[in-house]
Amino acid sequence: MRVRTFGIGIIVATVCAAPATAGAAIVVGQSIDRVRLGATEAQVLSVLGAPGYKMGEGASTSWGYPTTLEGRVGFAASHDVSGMWTGSKRQKTDKGIGPGSSLAKTRKVYPKVKCTVGPFGPRSAICALRTRFAGRRVETLFVFYTRTSPMREVDIGFS
Repeated sequence: MRVRTFGIGIIVATVCAAPATAGAAIVVGQSIDRVRLGATEAQVLSVLGAPGYKMGEGASTSWGYPTTLEGRVGFAASHDVSGMWTGSKRQKTDKGIGPGSSLAKTRKVYPKVKCTVGPFGPRSAICALRTRFAGRRVETLFVFYTRTSPMREVDIGFS
């Protein structure tokens, strides 16, 4: 009987742990944590649940997810996702890049990324990958407080 209980405990622990990491992915130019550009508010709610807070109203709103996404999802006037960002170190691309990654590794893994001075002063960096999704131009931005500090966040949005 002990073996049977132990086996059930492992199955329960595995099933309960799976949702926390299963969606932890950044798809360059498309999505973060299974929330895709162009998704409806209802689709975001079904993936991430209720937001921790909401900002703005009318043509430009965003929903904050401080504990799961560790970022925000922005909506256009049409109530479809127009952009999102994450600062969660759990969120990585299929090449292992995300918050916490170095600038050197980001440039090595994505050789077409274009880096310029970032929004935090002359030592900061913002690196952009330009792609297309759903017939529209998209920018994936990798943001660094300084060129030597780990990546602060990843932003994906229609441009």
